[in-house]
Amino acid sequence: MKIKAAVLDEMGLARPYGKTRPLDVQILDLEGPGPGEVLVKMAAAGLCHSDLSVIEGNRPHLVGFGALQTRAGRDGGNIRPYCRQPGR
Repeated sequence: MKIKAAVLDEMGLARPYGKTRPLDVQILDLEGPGPGEVLVKMAAAGLCHSDLSVIEGNRPHLVGFGALQTRAGRDGGNIRPYCRQPGR
């Protein structure tokens, strides 16, 4: 399946990031969910100061962990298909 993702191309670029553009929105190919997995559609995501530390190369971390999600897929356990969940 095709997904749209913000990809961190290079860490440690100079500010302002609007000019150096360390993040690039790309269309990627991804396998669908397998057994015991769920598909999570991200409706919105934001960046916080921790994310800036990653972009600056100061520490490893998952970028964009705060998000509004819609979960759908198979074998999701107690997750109802298409229920809206605020990210943490």
